[in-house]
Amino acid sequence: MADDDLDIGGEEESSGGKKKLIIIIALVVVLLGGGAAAFFLFFSGSDEPVEEEGGEAPMEEMVDIQMPSMFLALDPAFIVDYMVDGKQRYVQLSLTVQSKDAGQINALTLHMPLIRNSLLLLFASQSFTDLQTQAGKTALKEASVDAINGILQQETGMGGIDNVLFTNFVMQ
Repeated sequence: MADDDLDIGGEEESSGGKKKLIIIIALVVVLLGGGAAAFFLFFSGSDEPVEEEGGEAPMEEMVDIQMPSMFLALDPAFIVDYMVDGKQRYVQLSLTVQSKDAGQINALTLHMPLIRNSLLLLFASQSFTDLQTQAGKTALKEASVDAINGILQQETGMGGIDNVLFTNFVMQ
């Protein structure tokens, strides 16, 4: 009779252990199934745009992803002298160039002597009194972008400079 009691308790422990094992296996299957579903949801499909009924790409493909801007300071500062009413005047300009194309930033550093020469000639051709106005500074900024993009177009076949920023503009 004592043997019967031990066997019954042993059966209860093994069935309780079996229940725990079944629960653990079920949890593992659910987790693996969820992981597989997430994998297929996020990583399946091709890299080619999928065309919808209208023959257009989906909205995600139509959005133009903006690349971050890169900046390059044109050091050292440009110093230009002017003769105004018989007095010697100076303008000191520090420039930073903005572009979203890393290749054109590299081309800019490669062709820096040509660009600095072109900018010095541009700055020297300006009127000192015009540079004292906001309109004159804005026109100089636009002319600087055009001059740099002209050199890059000539040397690399494409422009790519978006903006020129005056980081220092001293007139005396």
